Amino acid sequence: MEAEQTKEIITKEEIRGEQTDVDKTNSPISSEENKNITDMKMKETVQKPEEAEQGQGEAKEKPGAEAGEAKERLKEAKLESKEAEEDTEESGTEAKEAEEKLKEAGQESKEAKEKPEEAESGTKGVKQKAKQKKKKAKEVKEKTKNIRQEGEDSKVNSESRLTEKQTTKIQNVLNEESPGEESELMEETGGKKRRTGKPALIVLLTAACLLAAAYVGIAFFYRTHFFPNTSINGVVCGNLDAASVVRLIDAQILDYSLAVTGRDHATGESGALLGTIRAEDIALTYADTASGVGDVLKEQNPFTWPMVYLGKKQESYSLVQGVAFSEEKLKETVEAWEACQEKNMTPPKDAYIGSYSDAKNGYEIVYEEPGTELDMEKTIQCVADKLNTHEITVDLEEMLCYTEANVRGTDKKLTDAVEKANTWLSTRVLYDWNGNEVLLDGEILRDWITIEEGEPRLDEEAVAGFVKKQAKEFDTYGKRKKFTTSLGIELSLKSPNYGWKTDVEAETQELLQLIYQGSDVKKEPRYSAKGQDKGVNDIGDSYIEADLTHQHLYVYQDGAVVLETDFVSGKMNSTPGCVTPEGIFGLSYKTTNAVLRGADYETPVNYWMPFFGNYGMHDATWRVNFGGTIYIEHGSHGCINLPLSAASQIYEYVFKGSPVVCYYYEVDPLSVPVEGPALTEEELLSQEEPTLSNSAEQDQGQTQDQ
Repeated sequence: MEAEQTKEIITKEEIRGEQTDVDKTNSPISSEENKNITDMKMKETVQKPEEAEQGQGEAKEKPGAEAGEAKERLKEAKLESKEAEEDTEESGTEAKEAEEKLKEAGQESKEAKEKPEEAESGTKGVKQKAKQKKKKAKEVKEKTKNIRQEGEDSKVNSESRLTEKQTTKIQNVLNEESPGEESELMEETGGKKRRTGKPALIVLLTAACLLAAAYVGIAFFYRTHFFPNTSINGVVCGNLDAASVVRLIDAQILDYSLAVTGRDHATGESGALLGTIRAEDIALTYADTASGVGDVLKEQNPFTWPMVYLGKKQESYSLVQGVAFSEEKLKETVEAWEACQEKNMTPPKDAYIGSYSDAKNGYEIVYEEPGTELDMEKTIQCVADKLNTHEITVDLEEMLCYTEANVRGTDKKLTDAVEKANTWLSTRVLYDWNGNEVLLDGEILRDWITIEEGEPRLDEEAVAGFVKKQAKEFDTYGKRKKFTTSLGIELSLKSPNYGWKTDVEAETQELLQLIYQGSDVKKEPRYSAKGQDKGVNDIGDSYIEADLTHQHLYVYQDGAVVLETDFVSGKMNSTPGCVTPEGIFGLSYKTTNAVLRGADYETPVNYWMPFFGNYGMHDATWRVNFGGTIYIEHGSHGCINLPLSAASQIYEYVFKGSPVVCYYYEVDPLSVPVEGPALTEEELLSQEEPTLSNSAEQDQGQTQDQ
């Protein structure tokens, strides 16, 4: 009986499969054959749904009984295994026939698609019948599943295997949508078929729910725990809660120490270890660790934990923790170090400008000495600051805890002063001082420069003394000079207004400026008077020579006599003011058509050439005779009276500064005195100059007749 029911189910499902495959199969069959096959199948389809309805009714009336019978059949399955194997072979034959019918139905489906109008009425009927069959098939499916589960324990139960094969085939049929539903779905989706895939969706949803639950659960964990690869102040915090991290961090202070370095108090070397501060020395403890750790945990977003696991990023935090310690113990600890005891401290020394260096040929800076003196207040505060920030080392020199020199070697004031002093020392002045070479350089200047209060000072009096010294040594002005007369007699003559004379004041000021500028020059000094030639014999070889003893005058040009003439000089037996002075003089100036005035006279002359005050040379047109001994009794008031022609020629040779040499022989080199012309007393008196009130010729107030 069971075999008959199974065959009936397969037959009904074959009908459904044949109709379902109508839309799936596309076999190439001619139109007439398709039409005939379709008509025959439609008739069979009309008959088979009626049989399906009868079976469906019977199935509805006996669902519970069939379930009970199924359990009994499973118990008897082992005894009926041989019959089941035979039935299996028969079922396999029937299955093959069903598959052939399905193929034929596929060919008919192709014809139905080509002629939809002829098959439309039949298709609608099949659709209704198929829905009923689907309902019946579901009930059969439930029964089959129960039978399949009960038959899994039997390895040799052939009936169970047959049921499993039939169930698999039914399952394959049920998984396909009915022709009517498929048609509707094809209409809604534009003619394309789709599968619901509900079991896969359920699996996906279940997996998603599990993942979401795991994600939220882990995120909830990391609300109170740190992510992996997290560290705070060097403490690894991964997967630890805040309280555990606080304990680990607070425990670090037990190993904390601060090394304090600086200058060695004995040698002054930098980087020496002055002392070490340990936590127990000053009762050091951490403060506010919990709040700091909590703040770091708050910054952590627990919902980003997958990124942490995937990225494996290292997160390191530096927690600035407050500390508490005994300030009194800190002070006692630091002051106990040898370097911090006042007796061991060396104060710094200021930089300064050293003495003149022969090796450097100048001045140089002696740099400051830093010393080892600590500012204790600043030192203790610096150490406390480092404790508060958990530093493990501090260098007091880098933190500027040592007292500093007031003057550093790099101070601009000091460097400028050295530069200035060395600029002065670089001065080089090469003088041509009346034909003598005089060098002024650093060897002399080094004694004139001093450093006072960090500033160079130049001894200006020493500079003036240098100029005076050179002037005294090389000036010829006012000094006695040797002179060889035209008669070959060497005389020593004074030169009251002739020769080289240095303008000491002007030259001193000029030299000071050269020194301040660091100049390198060649120069002559400033002169207020100059000789005709340089050297001791500064007369040169162009001059006027007046032999007062023999009343004879020579004009020399470049060492040669170009003019000689007799003259009449001042009286010798009158007042001293009328005697023509001897010496070497420089011509003051020259002029023509001058008027010589005195208190009670006016004497016009054509050529006037003064050489010493009011003494000079001029023409004396009132005289007829010149030379001889006229000057002794009837000479001039001190001037040299010349013939007009001689005066005019001399005027052309001389210029301002021309040497005029006047002299008397103490011993006449000529054995026979020179006799003048024999004149009567009246003639001599008539040739005298007009009487002057001051017994000397005056050039003050003279006028020139242009």
